[in-house]
Amino acid sequence: MSSAERCEAIFQEILTLKKIRRTGWQLRGIKECESLADHAFGTAFLAMLLSSYFPELNRDKTIKMAIAHELGECRVGDIPFPALKYFPDKSAIEKEAVSDMMTPLGKSGSDFIELFNEFEDGKTKEAKFVKAVDKLEMLLTASEYEKNGWRGLEDFWQNNSTFSVFSPFPMIEEIALKLKTKHREGKKIQ
Repeated sequence: MSSAERCEAIFQEILTLKKIRRTGWQLRGIKECESLADHAFGTAFLAMLLSSYFPELNRDKTIKMAIAHELGECRVGDIPFPALKYFPDKSAIEKEAVSDMMTPLGKSGSDFIELFNEFEDGKTKEAKFVKAVDKLEMLLTASEYEKNGWRGLEDFWQNNSTFSVFSPFPMIEEIALKLKTKHREGKKIQ
């Protein structure tokens, strides 16, 4: 198989992210919810926008990581938070999927594998930042769904693991807490 054919095959596989809807939203009745590609775009855009406020970050790496952070779900699918109890090795499974998918690309593929693994391991400042931006994108989306009348999203706002990722980034934490306050105020009005 030529390099062009390998790239085309992987591109076709990555395009499945446009077809896979975010399961967490679907479980709450939002049938026409965002796709994984929609979410990855939102996360990448937020990473690009917000990384300029954190000069200690490698901005280029951060944006690439944000784009690639859902690659494993091309093969594994979107496993919602409540199901993680039954998938204790979700990270390992996704790492294996990304490795299988990207290895045929040689050096270019290994760069993606390394970036994805770094995100999953969550130890570098860039990985921690992308995890925070990933959760912020989810809260922004929840807020938008609530503005459009969707209910039953309370667990997104009450999940301590979501809010714990923000503490190293006070500006992002401030945005998330403002969204949470708007959520609470919106509940009182109803």
